[in-house]
Amino acid sequence: MVSDWYRSLGVSAHKTFLKAYHPQGYFVSVGPDLAGDPLHSFILHADGVGTKGILAYLWWKETGDEQVWYHLAQDALVMNTDDLACVGATENFVFSTTIARNPFFIPDDVVQALIQGIYAFADWLGKQGISAWVAGGETADMPDVVRTVSLEATAAVRIARDRLLPISRPDTELWIVGLGSFGQTTYEDAYNSGIGCNGITAIRHLLLHPMYKEKYPETVADELSDPYRGEYNLTQEVQGIPLGRLLTSPTRTYLPFLREAYAEYRRGIYAVIHCTGGGQRKALKYLPRTLIRKENFFPLSPLFALLENRRPWPELFEVLNMGHRLELYVLPTVAESLISLAQSYNLPAQVIGSAVPHDQPTRIEAVFRDTTWIWESEV
Repeated sequence: MVSDWYRSLGVSAHKTFLKAYHPQGYFVSVGPDLAGDPLHSFILHADGVGTKGILAYLWWKETGDEQVWYHLAQDALVMNTDDLACVGATENFVFSTTIARNPFFIPDDVVQALIQGIYAFADWLGKQGISAWVAGGETADMPDVVRTVSLEATAAVRIARDRLLPISRPDTELWIVGLGSFGQTTYEDAYNSGIGCNGITAIRHLLLHPMYKEKYPETVADELSDPYRGEYNLTQEVQGIPLGRLLTSPTRTYLPFLREAYAEYRRGIYAVIHCTGGGQRKALKYLPRTLIRKENFFPLSPLFALLENRRPWPELFEVLNMGHRLELYVLPTVAESLISLAQSYNLPAQVIGSAVPHDQPTRIEAVFRDTTWIWESEV
């Protein structure tokens, strides 16, 4: 459903060219144990911050705030840990990272801040009782390839097979419990806008003023004909918080909640979907022959509310998480317990819809603000 508009920005919401390599039966690919133990599996996963590094760069250039690089480090690691958590892995993570920069714009102290942020977040996980180890990584100066900075991470985990959480097609009606991406949980020290690391190119060009192209041409591809088409500047406040801080909020991890949820309610959970690339359409790739209805989305957080009337709702919900970045497909009997558990972390949670068996290819029917649309799988 995403129009040529999103493609014109040089990005893709669905990456259909990866279809042949899509994991089967799990949210990420699960492999045999490297030690040869049939009771364990080994998982290696990679993800990164995408163009959120450009937002970090803009905020840093405008304000000198180096804390943004620590947030970016968290982004890279959480995009991996929370993907892995969707298959049941909630501890014993090993990380490796790759930092590529243009040294004409990104000085050594920024690279140092990123590295410090990586180790700091791993230490923070440890303090939450979630074991994590940084195995090093790579830094590369690539001015001919990278305009500003790129941060990618790889995470590995060894997990007992009886702790794996496969994706099961519903054999009865399931309720979808959405976990909010915004607000401030008990384990966060500041308000989170909910932005995550997907759809950044879209939100950046929809909201920010054209002056940023003139001031920082290194943040824009020469091929873009109409970049930075909004009216906002980064220091402008949105409900008391500078827009730049909202745009660079670190990606929230759901690990503390999921670790406890799995311990108590695993048998009632059929699937966990991380709504990253593809936004609210993500489940279409994973649940076979299922009819999914999403009719009770969260109210828009202040950041996402800025997008109203800039693009049609179906496009925005297909590119951004728009309020919840994780959804659990569960038996109705455990839904309220999961919501209560989430609330104990001050984590927004609610039933956003349902899923039932379907004798046709998977279909998502979505409703928001009196707009109804449909996403359908090709198989």
